[in-house]
Amino acid sequence: MAYSQKDVTNGIKKKKKPIQADELIDEIDQAFKETADEDFWGDTLKTKKIVDEEVEKEEEPVKEEKKEEAVKEEKVSEETESIDTEIMDKIKEEFEEDLKSFQKDRPTKEKDYTYKSPISAPLILLILGTIFSAVAYFVAVLMNQNSSVYQIISGAVLSLFSILFLIVCITSQRKNEAPVYLCTLLLLLFFVLSMNFPDNTIKVFQNKVQNFTGKTLTDVVKWANQNNIKVTQEYEYSDMVPEYEIISQSIKEGTNIKDIDEIVVSISEGPNPYKEIIVPSMLTWDSERVINYVLSNHLSNVIVEFVDSDQVKDTVIEQSKSGNLRRNEELKLVFSYGDEGNSNEVTLMDMTDKTKFEIEFYMKQNRLNYDFVYDFSDVISKGHGIKQSVTPGTVVTVNGDKIQVTISKGPKIEIPDLSGKSVEELTEWAIENHLKLEFIDQYDDTVKKGKVISIDKEKGDVVEQGTYIKVVLSLGSLKMPKFKNIDSFYTWADKYGIKYEVRHEFSDSVPAGEVIEFSYKTGTVLKNDDAIVVTISDGAQTTVPNLKGLSKSEAIKKLKNAGLNYNFAYKNNSASKDTVIGQSISSGSAVSSGTTVTITLSNGNGGNSGSGGTPSGGGGNTNPSPSPSVEPSPSVEPTPSCNDCTIPSAGLKDVISQQVKANAGYTATANAVISYIEGLCPGINVQVRSVADSGLTPGKVVPGYDSFSGGNTTSCSTVYLWLAG
Repeated sequence: MAYSQKDVTNGIKKKKKPIQADELIDEIDQAFKETADEDFWGDTLKTKKIVDEEVEKEEEPVKEEKKEEAVKEEKVSEETESIDTEIMDKIKEEFEEDLKSFQKDRPTKEKDYTYKSPISAPLILLILGTIFSAVAYFVAVLMNQNSSVYQIISGAVLSLFSILFLIVCITSQRKNEAPVYLCTLLLLLFFVLSMNFPDNTIKVFQNKVQNFTGKTLTDVVKWANQNNIKVTQEYEYSDMVPEYEIISQSIKEGTNIKDIDEIVVSISEGPNPYKEIIVPSMLTWDSERVINYVLSNHLSNVIVEFVDSDQVKDTVIEQSKSGNLRRNEELKLVFSYGDEGNSNEVTLMDMTDKTKFEIEFYMKQNRLNYDFVYDFSDVISKGHGIKQSVTPGTVVTVNGDKIQVTISKGPKIEIPDLSGKSVEELTEWAIENHLKLEFIDQYDDTVKKGKVISIDKEKGDVVEQGTYIKVVLSLGSLKMPKFKNIDSFYTWADKYGIKYEVRHEFSDSVPAGEVIEFSYKTGTVLKNDDAIVVTISDGAQTTVPNLKGLSKSEAIKKLKNAGLNYNFAYKNNSASKDTVIGQSISSGSAVSSGTTVTITLSNGNGGNSGSGGTPSGGGGNTNPSPSPSVEPSPSVEPTPSCNDCTIPSAGLKDVISQQVKANAGYTATANAVISYIEGLCPGINVQVRSVADSGLTPGKVVPGYDSFSGGNTTSCSTVYLWLAG
């Protein structure tokens, strides 16, 4: 089937549209097939060849005709070729236009089909560095001994989340890398700030109180400094918790730190020498069993003696006491020398690093003369043997010359220059040297808050292990606080050594005992030597009336009208019964409303009274005739009544603490305690006992005794306190 030029052109135009290169070529081939039957140019040449062959076969006569026809065919062929040329030119033009359009769109198409990395190389390096930091952060948290379970779990979750997030950032396609840069930098900054690589200590900013039980004081101080929380230390004995480790804390684990400004921790001083234990009967025990029991139960005052006896050698034959005993209470044990006969010579054992008790036991067991001296040692623990005057292994004579044994006082601790050291550094130094710090807070406008004002030891001083060192810390400048009542003011002022003066004034508006005013307003900054004047109300002023000669009921009425309280006492007197014969406060005295006046009444048993009366029709009173002189009978004291009292535990503790901190000593502390308790509970019997050799600061309450610690009591009670002598 033949197609005209118009048909071919229209066929191409119908197919013309924005298509891809391969599709365009296929469309062009199809158009050629439709236009030229199969191959336009091939058919043209074939036709020409056939025509030539037929012409040659024609007979001569018809050659002319054939030639004419051939000429016609050639003309047709030329015309056809001209037409084809035009068609091809148009096809070429259209193809070139489509090709230009295709080439214009091709770079974008290549970008869509060519793989490139979704993020830039610098960002990949930043992400990889952050992943490494996340892993290092978790490892550091895991290795840190101070990390709690909560911190470890939090660190694991945070690190895992960060790693997964960063992996997603690497694999995802993002045209805008700025958010990824920002998130990665923030994560990296967090991990870097959360770690201190030099000492591998994690500075995780926690907003919860940790559990410090079993940790050292240094751990508490570090945490407190980071969170601006004050640490108050209290030492107490413990058989279970090693020395210098935390026994308990005043704030529960998990408490939000924004709700607290102070934490009190109890620090172990080791086994309690005053603890009461049950000591069994040791009769028939051998020496090895006794020594093991004494050392394991921390008995510190066991006296050992040996006597000749026919009982088994080196066994206990007498015991001074058993049952409930304090560890430092004297316990005497008598051992048998046995009846096997004793050698006059002994090969001396090595006493190095033996306890003093073991050495003394050995000396008495072998009838050796000995003497103890004490010296410092950096190698041998306190209370153990350092050396002996006779070489170990030497054969010595029983009851011969004295053998001198040197007992260790522990390492010689020379106080360094502690000026400028922080609380954390002081604490670490004290723990390292087995010393105890007692921190005292004091306001000081010349020393920055938290810095050391003074230390009671100077550079070069030599101390032993266990020595208390007092450190005064600055609270900064004193700003006048606001107080709920006068008691809270007294507690605060006594605790920090604030100077104050108390004045009393009558006031109709302020109840008696309450503060009228302070000399400084709340928030005012005071200098170091400034004293606070506090004015206390004595209540409304009233005048004591004259009660003498009145009846009991009349006296009560007058006192009530004057706003005064009253009580009564009776005394033998010649006046009528229940007549006022005396009053505790003179008439006309200015006193506070509510003051108690004691009225003395006659019991009517004082003898005959003189006659007298009012003259008939008379106006004024006449003086009665004097009665005969009668010796007054002994006064009858009323039976005392027991009043309920409350002694605040905190107040009693503060009184003792202030005396101890001021180095007042046992006597002054005892007097202060007695005055404090009796002032709150008149009539109570306060018994203070001294405990010698307690190892505590004089005046401090000795643990292990049933000391009165405050609370509800009565004026008829007797309370006891045991203080270090």
